[in-house]
Amino acid sequence: MVTRQRTRTGLLATRAQLALARQGQALLEQKRDALLRELYQEVQVIHAARDELETAAFEAQLALDEARVRLGDEVVAAAAAGAVDEPPIEVRPASVMGVAVPAVTPRSFVRAIGDRGRAPLVSGPALEDAAERFEIELTVAIRLATIEARVRRLAREIRRTSSRVNALRFRVVPELAGEATAIGLALEQREREDHFRLKRVKAHRAARAH
Repeated sequence: MVTRQRTRTGLLATRAQLALARQGQALLEQKRDALLRELYQEVQVIHAARDELETAAFEAQLALDEARVRLGDEVVAAAAAGAVDEPPIEVRPASVMGVAVPAVTPRSFVRAIGDRGRAPLVSGPALEDAAERFEIELTVAIRLATIEARVRRLAREIRRTSSRVNALRFRVVPELAGEATAIGLALEQREREDHFRLKRVKAHRAARAH
């Protein structure tokens, strides 16, 4: 830090900069605390979504195994190859305390039986049940991936904000406070010296007058 001139103007400038640094520290701490609250909420959602995904994956695999037993691997593979593609996922911009985070438009990927590109009476209930189970798994997986991406973005911003807070708290603010104190003490010392010199001048003039 550049040492300011030890004048009244330098003291005022240092105090103004110190007040600004403290204000910035307070604002960054508020931002960090808000991001931490948001992160905690998202982590709770992640735990629940992971449990839901695990259950959905287990049920989907069971349904697939049943379809393979009832219909055979070739029929199931042919049905999977002829599946109708899903529409693209819609991602919209979102912001948390000025932090850009991904947000997927909520939707279900579970389709009606007639929307899968095959005749339900031909495919059979076992195959359609397996398809529905995997669509449920896909819905949960995409929702979980979106939340995890948000958490990663929030965690990065929390680290950046905490680093800036620490820099202000432990380096910038103490240096400015020390500089302001040093300038203030120097000015006080100068005033005492000026006052002492003035008294000597007055005493000398009084002695000459007598």
